[in-house]
Formats: sequence, structure tokens, C-alpha cells
Amino acid sequence: MTFKETVILAIKLAHRQQQELVVGREDGRWEIVPITDARSDQLRPSVIVTGAGLKYPEHEDLYARLIAEGA
Repeated sequence: MTFKETVILAIKLAHRQQQELVVGREDGRWEIVPITDARSDQLRPSVIVTGAGLKYPEHEDLYARLIAEGA
């Protein structure tokens, strides 16, 4: 899955599960993990999503940059 597809899926899951999730890169692929999972700290680059979208405004810039780079 691409970064964009993974973020969209994570937003849907976060809404359904009523929890924050982290989307980040690990071992060359995009992962979705709960924010409470210790692995979430190891994902780079990463964004935090809620059921409403990206949690922080600065993540919107990172999201746009990664999409532009073809992530």
C-alpha cells in the first residue's frame, strides 16, 4: 500500500476503533499501529491520525511532502 492509501485506511480504523493511530515507515513498508504501542515511537517518518484526519497541522505538511515524493 502507498502512504496515502495507508493514511486513509488508518483514519477509517481510528474512527471505527475510537483511538489514535500512528502511520509510519518500518522495514520499507507503511505500518499502522496504535499510539499506545511502543513500536509507534520507532516509525520514521510518521504521522498521528484520528477518526477525523491528521491530528497535528504540521503533519499536513509532512503528508503533502511525502505524497509529492511518491511515498
